[in-house]
Amino acid sequence: MHIAVCMDVAPDRKQLERLLGRSTDARIARDPSVPYYIQSYGNKEALLARPFMYDVFFIDIVNDDVTSVELIRNLRNLGVTATIVMCPNQVDLSGELTPEDNVLVLKQPVEKDRLEYVLDRALAANTERKPKLDIRGKHKTDLVYEEDFLYAEKVGEMLIEAHLSDGRVIQCFEGIDSLARRCDKFGKIVCMSGSLIANKEYVASSGFGSVELKDGKKFRVTHKAIKEIKS
Repeated sequence: MHIAVCMDVAPDRKQLERLLGRSTDARIARDPSVPYYIQSYGNKEALLARPFMYDVFFIDIVNDDVTSVELIRNLRNLGVTATIVMCPNQVDLSGELTPEDNVLVLKQPVEKDRLEYVLDRALAANTERKPKLDIRGKHKTDLVYEEDFLYAEKVGEMLIEAHLSDGRVIQCFEGIDSLARRCDKFGKIVCMSGSLIANKEYVASSGFGSVELKDGKKFRVTHKAIKEIKS
């Protein structure tokens, strides 16, 4: 399980790292089949660069222009479905959270039993959860499983069309790079060029720098994408 600690108060961050280290060492001793990896951040920028690799987040932001609540909602808006834990200490904004934020609260100083409960919840959620991709249409956002996404093509500077397995074509008013970032967590959905994101299962054939999709459409793609399709 990959754990991210994002706290901008260094002593608080170091203390939680120590507690997590002790807890995860004990867990690994009991069950070596479940490894734990802890990565710490003192600011939000590095965390937001690769958020989908983590299974649980511990967050407390005090001295930034973005609050803990705003950072949590940024993660949710990106499509992060992993367990998020707010760890308030100097400033407690947990009262601003709503059920839609889907956040656990672990107040500092951290109690061992509460930390164990949070890690148990995160481990269970990680076992059960199946990620969905958010397709942001003009009037609503659709959440679809990886196998239900066929491809998306750029049709304008800030306009893409997402094709789904049920036959729907959804117009999304955003850049294709924005959708590509939300696809990082899926193994079969590949950004194939600056104009195409496609599910590898929907590729009928590939050649030197090009692919043909199962609906007959052909696209020029990068050589890197060809390698990913064939891997």
